[in-house]
Amino acid sequence: MNFSIFGTTADELAETQHARYRNPERAQRKIDALKRSIAVCEAHGVNAGANIVVLDYSHAPRVHRLLDEYSPHLAVRLLNSLDHGPASVEAIERILAERGAVAEAHYITAGVSAARTAYRLPDGRRVYFKQIRRVRLPETCTGCRFNNDTDCQEGFYGVRLYYDRAGRYQVGVCIQRMDLTMPLDDFLTGPMPAQVLALREVEYDRLTRRHAA
Repeated sequence: MNFSIFGTTADELAETQHARYRNPERAQRKIDALKRSIAVCEAHGVNAGANIVVLDYSHAPRVHRLLDEYSPHLAVRLLNSLDHGPASVEAIERILAERGAVAEAHYITAGVSAARTAYRLPDGRRVYFKQIRRVRLPETCTGCRFNNDTDCQEGFYGVRLYYDRAGRYQVGVCIQRMDLTMPLDDFLTGPMPAQVLALREVEYDRLTRRHAA
């Protein structure tokens, strides 16, 4: 179970979330609920992870507080902000250095843009630095007006499942192109699954050959 951490204190949450959380008591209730949810996961043996976006180094106290105050059972994933570019990446690298983190593994999933590096902290805890690499669907992305490094920074992140207001499931392959979203049955019977699988197979072969050398 993954949790998105927008703040580790009521004040932080009020700064980053909806205006209703500017009420300190309401913000604190949300923080407390998050802690209870993570504790329930640990009590029942459910893997729990926390995603936290680091815009720049001013967010360092939030990351340190998360690592200091939450259970080591919680897997922490640091995400760089695509909008903040190098400042975000440098901030994460600096935070990891401050914690004495040592990189021990790099994970790449063939066919999607997400990749992550696992770091081991001195106390044995693992922290992941999640980044985006350039991956595009060979047919769908070709010729798309967003297919450049400015308008499409995420690339093909994977298939997303949505639930619309009519109670139907919809499948999307791009957060920029909601016009590509289609009903689940149409997705399953159409050409898109073959394109996604073909991309995965090509990438898997290329990555295997590259890292086997």
